[in-house]
Order: sequence, then C-alpha cells, then structure tokens
Amino acid sequence: MKLPIDFLVEINFQPQDYPNLMFKMKKLLLFLLWPGLAWAQQEIALHDLSAFDHPSTNWTVEQSVIASSSDTSFQVSPGKGILVNTLRNGKYKRSDDLKFKLNHGDIRLMLDFMLPKGANSGIYLQGRYEVQLFDSYAKKQRMKFGDCGGIYERWDDTRGKGNEGYEGYAPRQNACKAPGLWQTIEIEFQSPRFDATGKKIQNAIFKKVILNGVLIQENIEVSGMTRGALFDKEAALGPIIIQGDHGPIAFKNIKYETYEKPSVSISDLNYSYYEGAFTNLQANNATALLKGKASEITGKIIKVQKDFLLVYEGQLHVPETDTYEFISQWTGKGRLEVDGQALNQGDYWYSDRVSKSMNLTAGKHSFKLSFSKDFSWGNRALGLFVKRIGSHVVALHARTSLPDQEAVGLIEVKADAEPVFQRSFAFHQGTKKTHVIHVGDPAGVHYSYDLNQGSILQVWRGKFLNATQMWENRGEPQTAEPMGLNQVLDGKFPLVPSGQAQPDSINQASWVYKGYRILQGRPIYMYQWNDLLLEDTWVPNASGTGWTRTLSWKSTQGTNPALDLVLTTSNSIEKIQSGLLAVDSQHYFIQWNGPMESIQRLENGRQQARIPVQGNSISYQVIW
Repeated sequence: MKLPIDFLVEINFQPQDYPNLMFKMKKLLLFLLWPGLAWAQQEIALHDLSAFDHPSTNWTVEQSVIASSSDTSFQVSPGKGILVNTLRNGKYKRSDDLKFKLNHGDIRLMLDFMLPKGANSGIYLQGRYEVQLFDSYAKKQRMKFGDCGGIYERWDDTRGKGNEGYEGYAPRQNACKAPGLWQTIEIEFQSPRFDATGKKIQNAIFKKVILNGVLIQENIEVSGMTRGALFDKEAALGPIIIQGDHGPIAFKNIKYETYEKPSVSISDLNYSYYEGAFTNLQANNATALLKGKASEITGKIIKVQKDFLLVYEGQLHVPETDTYEFISQWTGKGRLEVDGQALNQGDYWYSDRVSKSMNLTAGKHSFKLSFSKDFSWGNRALGLFVKRIGSHVVALHARTSLPDQEAVGLIEVKADAEPVFQRSFAFHQGTKKTHVIHVGDPAGVHYSYDLNQGSILQVWRGKFLNATQMWENRGEPQTAEPMGLNQVLDGKFPLVPSGQAQPDSINQASWVYKGYRILQGRPIYMYQWNDLLLEDTWVPNASGTGWTRTLSWKSTQGTNPALDLVLTTSNSIEKIQSGLLAVDSQHYFIQWNGPMESIQRLENGRQQARIPVQGNSISYQVIW
C-alpha cells in the first residue's frame, strides 16, 4: 500500500519578480489542458425523420427513453428530440440501417447515444468506415476493435479462412458507460483524397475519436473500407450510416461541421523590421533595418532575442461574405488590425491562442500585424490562423514561425496491484480544493475525496491519475487529474438533520476531521459532527463498476438524531425504478436498498433526492 503525501506547499510568487518561471508554468499548464479551437456545429433537428433517407419503421422520434443497466430494451415516451431504433416488424434487417441525407467529406461529428444491455451498433463515416458502438461496460479484458469506440476491421475473403479480418483498431481504454446512460462520442474524420483521374492518393484518417471525454483513437489511417460498408468502392463524399440491424439504440444532440467552404488567402505582403525598444508597437521615425516582400508571415526575419519590432502589411482575400475568426499566437507583445480595426492585441506567451471574430464582405481587406518582444527568454514565435464555419483552419504563417510546444512527459500514478492514495490540490466545479485525497483501486474504479468536507468530488473508471501538474518541473499548480471515464459529483456532505436544507459546505465549528484508518488496504474516513462520531467507507461494488458508500455513526449522547441522506442534487433526476435514479440528464445512476426517496424542487430550480435515515448506518452506490 502506498501512503499519501500529506503536506503540500502552494507556491506563491510575483510574476514581475519571476517572469521566466511564470511563463514556463503557464506554458506547461496550457500544453496539458489546451483545448482545441472552438467549432461551430450545425445540429440535425429531431422533430421528425426528414433528415434521413427512407428510414425503416423501426426508427422513430420520441421525447424520452429510459432503461436500467440490466434492461435489454427501452421504455419510450412520445414526443420529439430523441432518435430511437426499436424492433417493430419481426426481426432486424440490413434495410434497418439509417442513412442520413447529409453527404460529407472531412467532418467533425458529435452526438449522444444510449445503449441498452448487450446492444451493438455503429457509425459509418461516408457509409464506408465504421466506429463501433457496443455495450462494452464492465469489460475487464483487453479491448478489441469490436468494443465501443473501436474502428472496425476490414474483410477480405481471399486472405484465407481465419485471416479474412485485418486492420481493426481497439480503443486505448474502456470509456463506455453503463447501459441506460447517455454517452457522448466525438469523431474527427478526414476523407480519402483523389487526384483528377480518380486515383486515390491518400487514405482516410480518423484524426480523433473521443468517447465520454476520453481520447481513445488518434491519427488512425485506414487503407480501405471497413467490413459492412454500404458501398463497394471509396469516394470523396458519402452519407453517414447508423447501423440499425443489430438491436435497439437511441441518439440525440447530433451535431456536425463539414469543411467544404473556401477560406481566406493573402497577397501583396510586405514586412518592415526594426531594432530597439518599441513598447507601443509604433515605429514612429525609426528606420527599418530590413524591408521587403514575403509570401507568408514568419518570425525568422528577426535577428535578436529582444528589443525589436516586426510589422507585416498586406491584403486579405475573402471568398464570401461571412464571419471569420482570427487566431493569433506570439511570445511578447502583438497587435492584429483588419481594415484599421484592432482585433487581437496584448502580451502573451506563444501557447496562448487569442481569437476574435469579425464579419467581412467578399473581396479584399487590408491587414496589419505588429510584433515586438522586450525580454530575452522564450522563443521568437509568431503565428496567425483564420477560421470560418465550414472550412478548415488556415495558417497564414510559415510552419517554422510557430515552434512546436515543448513536450512534457506524462507522470502517471498507477493502482494496479493494491489501493493507492495520493494527496493533491484539485479543481472541482471551478474551485481549487486544497485538502483532497485521490484513491485508486485495482478494481479499476477510483475517486477524489474532500477531507475538509467529508464529500466525494468525482469518480472514474480506467487508468488512475495524471500527476504531471504536481511533479513536472516545480509543479506550481500541484493539481492531479483523472485519466479515465470521469463523473463529477456535487461535492457536498450528504447527511443533514431531518427536514433541513443541505448547506453548500459544512460549518467547521461543528466538524472535526479525525483522520482515516485502513481496512483491507482502503481508507475509512473518521469525523466528529456535533455529537456524532462518523465513519465514511468506500469500497468497489460487487461487479467492480462503481462505488458503494457506507456512512455509519454513533452518538456521544446515546441517542441518534433524525437524519436525511441527500442522495444527489442535480438539474435533472429521473426515477428508473424503485431504488434507482438516473442523475444529471441520465449520465450516472444512484442505487440503494431502503426507504422510498422524495424528489424536491429547490428554489434555484435544481432537484434534490433524499431519503430518511433508519438506524445508525446507510449505504448507496454510484454507477456510471
């Protein structure tokens, strides 16, 4: 058993005193947490089936679907907003596959889906390349291409019996939720490329597949169509196909962005280079050391590490009237102007992406990009991108002008053979918690616990902990992050005096943390709350797919007070059956054996489920 580091020091410093450290820590944080560029998606309205090409009668649009983790079918309520496949005529057939009217090349697709127990489906990009949707929940064995998020295999009968299948790609880890819960998949797909004669010159590539927030596929090139494709040859365009002949499945929030629109280009690009201090990005009466024409923006013209000014001016060619997003990156001070209007400006490190959008009419527009740097450390980095809805991001700078970010190796904490405890700071709902313990279990389920509040912050399955923010370099943030399928919880202590409101935080005057003891390698947290001596125990459930929490107590006065257990507080709580709730728009389950719950509407519009406590202990499960 690995014991925690119980003493953490938060580094405090003034940026003006330690600028190099400030930039280095900032760069590290942004490298690890750097989000992709925001994308402007279109959504397929699910008011009816008009977005699909001759759907079979198995496909309907409904208002809601519910299922427990053991149900093999859905309960549906009529209405709009959810696309559902349920068997209505005899048995499933290949004609039950659902074909979208949308034809696409390169695409970024995101949708929510729900599987009942044992379900099997898939998404065919261009009707040719399948990402598998499968009930892989609770699977402990090594993942295969047929599991949820896998890129399905190709098939060739001529390869001989037993060797027909090839080139399937398993997901990196199991990020599949329990049946009956909504899951989210995001697919970034690059279509194959063909020359003017129709000859394929580049294979299709799955740039990314993200399942429930976990990156499970990246830069997977497929040499041809996967098994079960609708067509017999590859092409530049094709429809999305949902496999509908293998059983029930539901979808909602189907969003996409395609990239067929033209983007901007530049011409008449001129540069002027000066040396000296230019704090306001104005050359004034200074004489340029270098002047000339260029085909693209580059910082390689700069000859010194600091005290310079580089100015580019040119024409921006806008193909169509639209809104264009300008994304700039530089180390130091910069300003971008379009038609004399300042857009992005200020002091930044090159890993910062600064963006602003502007509506531009079709035709030529003038632009000016000014860049200076008055400190000697850091790369001389300068980059400018342009993005519009329906087109790829276009770089207007040379590849070498914006250096690759410095690689930071992953520092992973594993929990393979025995429970592992790791103390750190952690962010929860935007607040930095300072007394957090992360507990990793060999069962493959893990959690983060706030020792100050006796509350659970988050639970996850899969790999344990990314400690890079704690131990890389000086580890200024001192935070750790889950590495698997994560579910954030409300982070509040769940016991309250009967009938009273649950506070946002425990009153520390009536609350004493007394440490934890170890039972079978796992911690049992001990507290005194007013006159009660409390113990809080977390153990993996019987299937190893969730956590069972047991709260027990005894009174120092001999009589236990009347208490309620707040099971959860959320924007939505759905009762699936007795003792089973689907929480947060059906993203995780709370399960228990005991008294009937009451679901209350709070003043802030949120819902709260609570049960009366009987005796001096109570247990419930968190399943996701």
